[in-house]
Amino acid sequence: MSKIGIIGIGNMGEAIVKALLKKGLKKEEILFSEIKSDRVSFIEKTYGVKCLKKLEELVKKTDYIIIAIKPQDSKELIKNIAPFLNEKKVIISIMAGVTTSNILSIVGKPVKVIRAMPNICVKVGEGAIGITSNKITQKEEMEKIKRIFSPLGKIVEVGEELMDAITALGASGPAFFLLFLEAMIDAGVKMGITREKAKILSTQVVKGTLKMLEEEGIHPTLMKEMIVSPGGTTISGLASLEEGAFKGSIIKAIEKASKRAKELSL
Repeated sequence: MSKIGIIGIGNMGEAIVKALLKKGLKKEEILFSEIKSDRVSFIEKTYGVKCLKKLEELVKKTDYIIIAIKPQDSKELIKNIAPFLNEKKVIISIMAGVTTSNILSIVGKPVKVIRAMPNICVKVGEGAIGITSNKITQKEEMEKIKRIFSPLGKIVEVGEELMDAITALGASGPAFFLLFLEAMIDAGVKMGITREKAKILSTQVVKGTLKMLEEEGIHPTLMKEMIVSPGGTTISGLASLEEGAFKGSIIKAIEKASKRAKELSL
């Protein structure tokens, strides 16, 4: 059985540990590295997996190395592990904006690289995850990583050129949606509904809508048309949103996030 090493054990790193254990991997098959001592203690105590202080040791003892640190810290880390990488190792990066070519240029030799971009919802097994790999990564290795990430949510394989768009749509998307949900709750409060009841109603609107879309298998536009009646309340509200260029604003926000992801590249 292949061993998996995780460098960086924040929210995403911890979610991956939980997913690996859920997939049936033994605790002994998972190793990690983390600089914060309180996180090390928490992860070891909670999940029973072992922390290795030396990156060299972690890379040598594992076949798949998941890098889950901040993008701005990646250059130094990759330099540190580069001497211990070879054609048998597979790097899995979940760092926003750090391209495969960025990684390869620092490593300075051909290595297998898989990029995965999950969002925060992986913590509850409902993440949106974009994934891509370079040419020397074997198909079975890519499939293995897909299986590893499958408990975290829905996986979409794309080309490298679309990873910044995946970052904007999938990773940043929940924040855009939450702003809209927050506005719905505030609207309920403004109209006299208590905040708690406004929250219940607003979140249920979202849950019910998503469930209906999935179970009925219909397009959002068609479902919207089922709700809109001539001269009714819904079309009045939609017209107001369009006066403020609601759809255009969302599209622009996602495009801006994608542009920023490119700017974060090494």
